[in-house]
Amino acid sequence: MNIYTLKFPGDGNAGALRLDFDAEDAAEALVTAHRKASDVRAGRSAELWQGARRLCTIRHGSNPGEKPTSMRFQTA
Repeated sequence: MNIYTLKFPGDGNAGALRLDFDAEDAAEALVTAHRKASDVRAGRSAELWQGARRLCTIRHGSNPGEKPTSMRFQTA
């Protein structure tokens, strides 16, 4: 297992947040990160990291509480 980090930048009322989790590979980490990002801070961007390497930015194009209308993954 590898350790991955999901980082949420601080903005407005929500401070910066960091979540570490295990995943078998980057594909599993991306699925887990997408789910955690949606659960923890819906509608906010998050970055997926493996150690010091940023893998991608996860962006949700919807308001909190709404079903996402679009999801974009931007590679680092």
